[in-house]
This record gives sequence, structure tokens and C-alpha cells, in this order.
Amino acid sequence: MTMEKDWAKTWTSAASAIHGAVSYTDKKHLTLSDVMGYTGHAFRMNIDRDTMHIAAPTSFPGGYILRRNLCNLGFTSCLADPMAPLTPDKVERTIALVQQSIDRGVPAIAFDLFIPEFGLIYGYDDDQQLFYAKDVSKDGTISYSEFADPKIDLLFVTTISESLPHSKYEMLRMALDMIVQHARGREWMHIFEGKFVQGLAGYDAWISVLERRSADGYGHAYNTEVIADAREHAARFLQDMAFRWDSGNVVERNVRKHAGEAALCYSTVAEALGELRELFPFPEGGIPNDGETADKAIALLKQAQEAETRGVEILERLLHFMKEYHSETWVN
Repeated sequence: MTMEKDWAKTWTSAASAIHGAVSYTDKKHLTLSDVMGYTGHAFRMNIDRDTMHIAAPTSFPGGYILRRNLCNLGFTSCLADPMAPLTPDKVERTIALVQQSIDRGVPAIAFDLFIPEFGLIYGYDDDQQLFYAKDVSKDGTISYSEFADPKIDLLFVTTISESLPHSKYEMLRMALDMIVQHARGREWMHIFEGKFVQGLAGYDAWISVLERRSADGYGHAYNTEVIADAREHAARFLQDMAFRWDSGNVVERNVRKHAGEAALCYSTVAEALGELRELFPFPEGGIPNDGETADKAIALLKQAQEAETRGVEILERLLHFMKEYHSETWVN
């Protein structure tokens, strides 16, 4: 894992946008790695089984995932995701939802503002009919009419509503549940009709693309960058947890033990994927369909797969412990 990494940045735009919005709330103490971990984005892998298409990292049911992400962090939320064709009424209600959030002092999370990534709408001017917004590509303005004419067949906005007094124990239990569901391929993805492979099974799909020499160079490099960066945040999240959970009670002792063990696994994953990233720099792409390069990449992916499989098993054991403790607490 590189020592020069800027931990205030990530290639996962959904987590970046969530962190940006949360920084305007009472939970602004959460770091980006905290948000990456508790939302599960540090542990995500969504692989296009055909070519490693560039859209894969953001191809998930955004409303379901982001609202669950915010719940993990201790927030209720509101969602607007009307499908095209958009009626004036639906557009009006979506714009009103954005404005209400901004009036409360919290940016709204949106998708495909300037490019097809997640970003934030942080201001508006009703007189000029403009939103002030930013994503990874740009910080600028977008007219209400442009906003109401998305390039995708969906107008997507999620806003933070109420902050709830979740304990760190509850946050971790919900995060682990989401992480394990994703890793085991049990996350709801039916709308994509099997085009993408999730979690640990994504490694086999990724390897298969390289074996067939069918990778799109640009998309493959982008996927590599996103996933390598995510696993670096995963390792840091787990390392921080093993350090911060320093109480002597049975729960925190178990969290420290399991988080420390899982952190070692994810550090190995991050190291292997970091080497992979050097083979396929974005946006240049490298040569993923060259035989020797592909074989080297496959070997690195198998190293990462083995380490992440061990890491998931450790997190799964911690989840079972947290669920049992939660049940016993409620019963008693």
C-alpha cells in the first residue's frame, strides 16, 4: 500500500458523495475511510462479465444501496428516482427535494450531473434556475432544465433527513451484514439481469475476461483503479477499528481481534491490486489482452482472491458474534 496515498480521496464516487454530504451533519467526524467501511463501499466488487466495462463500478441499484448506506451511518433519507419520460410534476418534486436539503444545510447526492458518477448539489438560484453542483470532473452550475433532462433514463437524488443516535456497535453490525451479503453475492441486483458478478465471485469473472483476452483496456484500467483504491480504504478502516475499539469489554475485544486479522488480509489484497494497478494505469489502460501481461495479472488476482476470501470469512465470524450479542442484549 503506497505511503503517499491521499486518504481524503477515493475513486468510489458514491462513497465520496456520501462523505461530502455527511460532513455537513453531526457525524462530520467520520473520515472517508470510515464512510467507505461502514457503507461497505470499501469491500465492493461489481464485475462486468464480458469486457470489464467502465460502467460496472456504478452499476448497482443506487436508491436501495445509498439509502442503506446512510442507514448504516445513522441517518434516515429521502429518495427521488423517477424514470424517463419525466413528467413536470416529478421533476418539480425532485427539484423541491434538493432545495429542501440545501435549505437544511446539507448537500443532496445526485448521479450523472456532469459525467455518469455520483456527485453533490450544494446550492441553488431560483431566479436564474440554476443548481450549484460538483462531481469528480467539475465544480460548476447546471440549469434546472439540464437537470431535468438526464443522459440516463433516470433522475436520481438522495438526501439526508434525520440523524439517529446509532451506537458504533449497531453501525458495525449493519455494515458487516452489508459487506458479507455483497461478498457472498446475495445483494439485490435483479434489475441488471445477470450482466454483473458481485463480491468474491467477481474475481473468477475478472480472471475469465483476462483468460479470454476480451478486456476493454480503458474500462479494465478504471475497474482496477476503483477496486484497488477501495481495498486500500478497507485495510485502513479495519486497522483503525482494531486501534480505536480499545475498551476491555467482550465486544470490543472481539472486534479488535477480528478487525486486526482481517486488516492483514486486506493489506495483502491491496498490495496485490496495487501491483495490478501499475500494470494497467488509468486512463492509459496498459495491454490487458497481451498474453504475458494477462497471465501476470491473473496471478495477482488469484493472490488477492485468496487473501480476500480469508478476510471475508473473518468478517463473517465477527458478524455472527455481533448478531448473537445483539440478540442476547435485546432478550435480556
